[in-house]
Amino acid sequence: MGQTGTSAAHRKQKLGYQNMEGIPLNEKEAIEKATADAFISLYNPESGASFSIVEYSDAPDIRCKDSKGNTFNFEITLTEDRPQDIQAALGRSDHRSLEALKRHLSDVKAGKADPLKDVSCLQGNVSQMIMSRIQRKLKKDYGSNVALVVRDSSPLDWNWDLVANQIKNMLNPVRNPFDKGIWVISYSLDKIFRLL
Repeated sequence: MGQTGTSAAHRKQKLGYQNMEGIPLNEKEAIEKATADAFISLYNPESGASFSIVEYSDAPDIRCKDSKGNTFNFEITLTEDRPQDIQAALGRSDHRSLEALKRHLSDVKAGKADPLKDVSCLQGNVSQMIMSRIQRKLKKDYGSNVALVVRDSSPLDWNWDLVANQIKNMLNPVRNPFDKGIWVISYSLDKIFRLL
């Protein structure tokens, strides 16, 4: 291990999450597990289902079954209001730090920056960002009985119902491999929104 960071094993252990075999998860896997656990706990009562997660996988990320043997799988992705917001939330970028905000305010006062540069609008840049995340996932085929679950990483906890029709219209002519829908789970992990 070099001076630049900690080992992968140490980072996995530090997160405290484990897979079904008790092996520590890396950061990406831990985020997917937390998202999957929250999503399935909200999806089941909303849809009248009783799916349980049976495997954390890849493409699709999560595999579920119910007591009758029916399958339900989902792929997980994250969205952010602006590029680098996820890195900032994970401590890998300082573009949302207090110091960055102070610099921006100073530049605005000096007439060097647009005061609305970092403003987020659900109907504007936020919807464009989620569309770019969804479009990347639409290029793959994940099989049948699969949903796309988009985790909202914005602490503004957007109400995605307000833009669901707008997003549906943008996705309408596009091939959709997600026969179980495209869903958003809120930042607080307590609400799900079906977009398609």
